[in-house]
Amino acid sequence: MTIQEQYEAKRCSPEEAVARIKDHTSVFTGSEPVLLFEALFNQRNKYSDLHIHTMLAFSNRPVIQNTLLSPQAEGHFTLSSSTINKGMQVAMSKGRRIDHLVSHFSNIEEMVARQIKPAYVLVHASPMDKEGYFSMGIVPGAGRAAIDAGAKAIMQVNRTMPVLNTDYNRIHISEAEAFCEGDTEMQQVPDKPPTEMEKKIAAQIIDRIPDGSVIQLGAGGVPLAVGLFLENRKDLGLHTEVFTNAMKILMEKGVINNSRKTLYPGVSIAGFVQGTEETYSFVSNNRNILFRKLGWVNDPNTIAQIDNMVSINGCLAVDLRGQVCSECLGTGTFAGIGGQFDFVRGARKARGGKSFIVMRSVVEKEEGTRISKISLTLPEGSIVSTPRNDVMYIATEYGVAELINRTAKEKALALISVAHPEFREELSRQARGMGLI
Repeated sequence: MTIQEQYEAKRCSPEEAVARIKDHTSVFTGSEPVLLFEALFNQRNKYSDLHIHTMLAFSNRPVIQNTLLSPQAEGHFTLSSSTINKGMQVAMSKGRRIDHLVSHFSNIEEMVARQIKPAYVLVHASPMDKEGYFSMGIVPGAGRAAIDAGAKAIMQVNRTMPVLNTDYNRIHISEAEAFCEGDTEMQQVPDKPPTEMEKKIAAQIIDRIPDGSVIQLGAGGVPLAVGLFLENRKDLGLHTEVFTNAMKILMEKGVINNSRKTLYPGVSIAGFVQGTEETYSFVSNNRNILFRKLGWVNDPNTIAQIDNMVSINGCLAVDLRGQVCSECLGTGTFAGIGGQFDFVRGARKARGGKSFIVMRSVVEKEEGTRISKISLTLPEGSIVSTPRNDVMYIATEYGVAELINRTAKEKALALISVAHPEFREELSRQARGMGLI
């Protein structure tokens, strides 16, 4: 059959597409093909144990909250995710069971192929090109790993989905089991304007990012503020897991031109994209951005090949030994490791590389009391996301603590110096009592 004949033969309604999915199997999904989710939810009574996994959390959009995350889905679909967001926490507090399947992003394709082993993959795709290929959504391309491992692909084809320039995250019509057509709105991820506090933190590290650096910016207000401060830099490069609105702005202004990169010069490298409609339009068919396999993008050995690599990520807390918690404080589930550790370790190995972990020095409760985010030890049950021996720099609004190749005493003193002044004396007393200083 010709490409167009295959297209016509596999096109069907959302209900007909998901009717192929058998109970007691597993499904991997990405980029939220909501028409397929709704159709699956409407057929939920035929399922008693269908496992559905996603990477970047199920969103807070009503269409997701009212289907997969709703109490009515309990007993029909079991869910797991590599990251947990606030909307999912709310659903969990109401009795919705969601498992947290954690992995470094550099291992995500391997995890999907070897541990999840999905029988099906639900794909949100751009329209087919003249050669019969679809671009598989805007989130990490582990769906490709699932297909390569034998999963049957069921797609929602959306004309508003950007066509990514990718050598990995795409699918041919001959590989598709079935698909429906529907132009539902993609999840929008707007940036909140950085607060004055976030700007103060960003200001502490901006002078340490020279012209010609290759940047990775994580999620959150401080990395966004750093991006805004970088508007006066020249010849920056980009190698990042997630392409964001801030990166769009820097590329449009010519700040990011990748002219000095040692790996893929002239091209921005990313694993996936999250942003607004304007950012999705910017990346669509943009040959200056290459979306590659996340396991390669985030591989520390890949990152180590990039001279002057600068990685900037946020965290929740740090203890005086330099251990970083970015996922949860205590025993609750909050987020996921994502690619932080991948870039911390890769940037450390790179020639001229730097890795910054950024955070505000305190958290303020509703009644106005403050809690230091730098403490003697992390709260009981907290997860160590980045080990102390890998941390290079910790930045707060009070400065930058350089921890690389320092003694335990030097690490503790450096961290105390960037803690909120209100807590420095008590931290010093605790550190002396523990024999750290």
